Amino acid sequence: MKNLALIGLQWGDEGKGKLVDKLSARFDLDVRYQGGPNAGHTVVVGGKKWVFQQMPAGILNSNVKVALASGCVLHPETLFDEWKKLEEHGIEYRARTMIDPRVHLILPHHILIDRLRDEARGEKKIGTTAKGIGPCYEEKSSRYGLRVGDLFLPSLAERLGLQLNHANSILQEVYKEKTFDKNQILDNLKFVREELTGLVGNVSDEVYEYLRNGKKVLFEGAQGVLLDVDHGSYPYVTSSNTGTTSIPTGVGVSPKIIDKVLGLTKAYATRVGAGPFPTEATGEVEAQLQKLGNEFGAATGRRRRCGWLDLPMLRYAIRLNGVDALAITKLDVLDYFDAIKYCTGYRKPNGETALTVSPWDDNPGEPIYKEAKGWKRSTADVRNFTDLPKAAQSYINTISKELDLPIWFVSVGEEREATIELPGFPF
Repeated sequence: MKNLALIGLQWGDEGKGKLVDKLSARFDLDVRYQGGPNAGHTVVVGGKKWVFQQMPAGILNSNVKVALASGCVLHPETLFDEWKKLEEHGIEYRARTMIDPRVHLILPHHILIDRLRDEARGEKKIGTTAKGIGPCYEEKSSRYGLRVGDLFLPSLAERLGLQLNHANSILQEVYKEKTFDKNQILDNLKFVREELTGLVGNVSDEVYEYLRNGKKVLFEGAQGVLLDVDHGSYPYVTSSNTGTTSIPTGVGVSPKIIDKVLGLTKAYATRVGAGPFPTEATGEVEAQLQKLGNEFGAATGRRRRCGWLDLPMLRYAIRLNGVDALAITKLDVLDYFDAIKYCTGYRKPNGETALTVSPWDDNPGEPIYKEAKGWKRSTADVRNFTDLPKAAQSYINTISKELDLPIWFVSVGEEREATIELPGFPF
């Protein structure tokens, strides 16, 4: 096997950062292929907590090269903050980092418009991260965007002027806001250009060469499948395609090159922001999941809504992305529940039961729950599957059977080493 796609199967926050950090040591190249600083990939190593919003989470492994492919968007200041933290801890990154020239840049007007537009929705807010992601992708599609490669062109000032003319007219005429000064932003972009010099390269070609030479590539997804702009709970979604379908276009490779797909899901479910969440818990149960799971967004600090595992939604995400196996994360959060509910299907108004539902269905039906027995003791120090409490093993095996997929990993804590690897992982 030469490459692995690692994707989230829920509404994001499945623990992708931890698994990428854990597994990237077995790969030669870690590639982010979509999204931007709306990600919050959390890694804990030796008690030190890292949150990567722009850098691929494999950067802490010294033998791994990392890349931001053309499907990503980049907020330079966020990237530079992450670089500064790496430097403070003596971690070399420049020689191991590549940024595709086709990555689009998030500028101040994107962030402002993102906030203003969501506020204008009133009670119908999307719950955006207000990081400028949507407006940046929007300008990419409308062909006003500014790319990393444009920083090195003589026409940079002209391109920026065209972009700002468009953005400033929206700010002035629609929102009655102050406009942005071209020269001030241009000066900042010249600084960005200096910082990125020597790191810009064709990630598509790089991936091709790595695979041609028998090296291993890890494709690192951001957000989750249920937030996909086309296949998620629209309009309460992110602004990019989040699953394996995004790898060919977001990197510039053939769909045929994806060898295996590892899908991540929590042992329960969470969601940040507005939008449907059929298995959302209430009262004491939600409060307990939130507290034990520390369910606050790494990128925004917002409270995550919490609920029970939704197998029909997972079936949809698995089918859509060709998932080969699962990683179950945050099992330890459930350690002291008396019973654990999980949704096996939805009862439709006509009485039929749906075993698979889509996140964009406004009325999937009434969730049908089963209960698993709780195990009432800590799993945090367990490193072998057979050492888990029998009830925990049974819960994991039930998920595997219901979804008809093997389990390759179980996470029982934040730390890199708090991971159980089961037989069958081919890398």
